[in-house]
Amino acid sequence: MIDEIALWWENMAGPRMLIEEMSKSLSDGKNVVLRLDGNLPWQSSMRDFLAHQLSYVQIRQATLKNCEKQEIIPQLLKQLSRINVGHCPQDYKLQLNYVKDQQAFRECVIWLELEENCDPYPIMQFLSDFRGKSLSESGCFVLEVSANQSTPTLSKAVAVLNGSEAIRPDDVHLFAGILVDSVREFPAYFRNYAAQLSSIMAGRNGELVLPILQALKVDEDPAVTWTAMETEYIVPHKSQSELKQLIWQAQLQTIFADIEMERLKITTRWEAVITVALQTKAWDPKKNESYFVRQFGEDIECAANVELGTLVHMMSLRKSDDHSQWLLYIPDDESREWICFLCACRNKLAHHKDCQPEEIIRLLSELSRRICRFSIVCSFPSSTTCIVLSTRIYVGQAYRGKTQQSALCH
Repeated sequence: MIDEIALWWENMAGPRMLIEEMSKSLSDGKNVVLRLDGNLPWQSSMRDFLAHQLSYVQIRQATLKNCEKQEIIPQLLKQLSRINVGHCPQDYKLQLNYVKDQQAFRECVIWLELEENCDPYPIMQFLSDFRGKSLSESGCFVLEVSANQSTPTLSKAVAVLNGSEAIRPDDVHLFAGILVDSVREFPAYFRNYAAQLSSIMAGRNGELVLPILQALKVDEDPAVTWTAMETEYIVPHKSQSELKQLIWQAQLQTIFADIEMERLKITTRWEAVITVALQTKAWDPKKNESYFVRQFGEDIECAANVELGTLVHMMSLRKSDDHSQWLLYIPDDESREWICFLCACRNKLAHHKDCQPEEIIRLLSELSRRICRFSIVCSFPSSTTCIVLSTRIYVGQAYRGKTQQSALCH
């Protein structure tokens, strides 16, 4: 069983670096302003890992109400110190000297939490003014603020760390890639997509990755899954347009390159007939026009440059000098239909639309099957390869008298 919390804070580069930067700053006696874009994953556990790095200090929490600067230290003393608050001066500067002289927060890191509507600005000014002798003698403070929060001019007593810069999308994706193997319901072909999808939907909050993975279903729209999780308060609310954008992004990053690789395999397999078709004048039965096939207004130099949409178009054309013959004739029904399907999926992604679950299942499973077949072929000696290739291409795929036009998808 994977300990995902330890995996996140100890093994992922960004989260581990964030703890190390905080530990270094606090050890140097600096207060820390931590800028965050959203919630910090496993915050209590993060404090434990930080305390382990600092070894000899305690991490304590204090909650501050909206107040003036001279009211901050009395609030802290009431919550954290045995020192009688009545002995604390009312003047702000005298208060700073008083708590340092009394070592009120010695060997402590005070993690400040702000009540709703509490202005963080005076709290940050307090951190800037609190120049302790060292962590062991005077203690230090940590304050979380929004990544969009403006900050005053701060002294050298404060280190400002950006959690959003430390924890990158790559950290979350790697984290999801490790955890996805613990969800045994996923078929092998679906796991890479599930990892990408869960990491993108989680944002920088690694704590959401495993719940998302556990909730995802191969045959269900991820937007439906997320909405169901919202009702259980597991994840924050996202609009349908936001969810569609994230799903499209995951599909683009996972599948688009695979479709392009499959296109190159197709153009390699059928290079001879594609090359001949490019050099042959075509007749378009819909427009009743004859022309040489071009792509994006330019001549196509070789078969490898032919895009899927152009392949589909070429398969719908006839030869100009003999209208009874197809310009590009691929006798394999399955290959023709597969080219059309790839083209449809590719066009969706290219036009900012996500593919449906049934399309994703077919696409990923078929790509996985074809990659496995290719790997098997490559693993045999050359004398055997011809036999395997012959079986792969022709068995069960003999031409059965169907017209090519019937298999095209427009």
